[in-house]
This record gives sequence, structure tokens and C-alpha cells, in this order.
Amino acid sequence: MLQQALKQLLQFLATPTGQSVLLGVVSFIALAIIYNKQRQIPGLTVAVIPEDTWFINRDDNHRLAIVVSLHLINKSSAPIRIRRCKLSGYSPKSPPEKLFLQGHDTTVELTYPKYDLFVDVGSHPAEHTSEYVLNPYTEQRMWVFYRSGIVTMTNMLRAPVVLRDVNRKRKALQIAVPRNMEQIQLYREAAMRW
Repeated sequence: MLQQALKQLLQFLATPTGQSVLLGVVSFIALAIIYNKQRQIPGLTVAVIPEDTWFINRDDNHRLAIVVSLHLINKSSAPIRIRRCKLSGYSPKSPPEKLFLQGHDTTVELTYPKYDLFVDVGSHPAEHTSEYVLNPYTEQRMWVFYRSGIVTMTNMLRAPVVLRDVNRKRKALQIAVPRNMEQIQLYREAAMRW
């Protein structure tokens, strides 16, 4: 059955119509690759800093607080001006001054990363008053704070991070965000009390 289907496919490709279809498919794939290359931010390398990337369930408002830390490397000779950094469709927010975890008999204050903070100023390009500038041939670290309306009891979130520059070019990265270890410890202590 499979041999017969392959034989018919080869016979079809030997005809002028089959060759036209093959040429069209190859051209479409080549154009898609070129288009994707043109949409990428040239010279930008992005990596997640795992020790400073985490999320917690906030008991005060039943939302997730997510901190993503990124290591950015500009390998090009031009500065890169980042205007957007979305996590699975969520825009960055300003973080609260202090973030606390409530345990049964303890309160733990979480510390934010010591890198540059990226905050999305607005949704319309005219509303942008600031942007994150990555100078040529430099490495920088930044962190971003997100609030999500979903509440999850898993210990790992997987989501794409998409950075966009002023020219609307993009860089996408699939990341894994673990739960904050201090919240896991508080959950374990609460489970042992029951």
C-alpha cells in the first residue's frame, strides 16, 4: 500500500503539473524562512537566568506574581531598543514595593533581582516614554514583573517570552518558570501540620 502510494506520488511529480506543485511548495517554504529571518532582531541573544526566575501564588489577590530574569547579549554593531517584553500575552507591570509570603506562623519577604527593571509604559507607540537600550557588543541583565489572573497549583509554568524592538522585530524564547522555593517550603510546612 505504501509502496503503491509512493509510486503514484513519483509519477505525479514527473508530470509538468507535479513539478509546478513541487516548485510552489519549495518556494512557499523558502519565503516563510526568509520572512521569519527578517522578523528576528539581528544580533540579539537571549537566555533566562534560572536562579532569579520564579512565580508565586499571591494569597492577597488570588493571582500569580511572576518574575522573569533575562540575560541579553547584543552581538551587532547597532544598539537594540526593546519596547515590549510579553510573557504568553501578558504585559509587564510595575512590581509592588514589597512582596510577602504568608506562612502559618511566619511571614517571608521576597527579594527582587538586582538587575535593571523593565516596565512596559503603554500599549500605543506614542505612549512610550522609555525603552530598554542594549548597546552594541554588550551584555546586560534585566528582570520583568508580570501579574497573571490564573491561579495554578503546579510547580512549573512553561510559556513563551517575546521581545519586540522599536522596528517591530522580535525575538521569542520558550521558558520554564519554577515556583519560588520559599513558597514551596511554606506549603510543605503547612502540609505537615495537617
